[in-house]
Amino acid sequence: MSLLAYGIIIYAMASAPLGAVSALRETSVLFAAVLGYLFLGETLTLRKIAACAVIVAGTLIMG
Repeated sequence: MSLLAYGIIIYAMASAPLGAVSALRETSVLFAAVLGYLFLGETLTLRKIAACAVIVAGTLIMG
């Protein structure tokens, strides 16, 4: 799966603006935080929520 994901990222970087692709690529951190909270019982501290908010704001600004 990771090889497929890497190939998709390389394809996206070749066909779309690099800034937009790299910004959207960082949203995987958001998914990891949510999945960790939902399935692994991790806590969402204020620091984690603030970091997620910064990623969302950056993605919205890029869009």
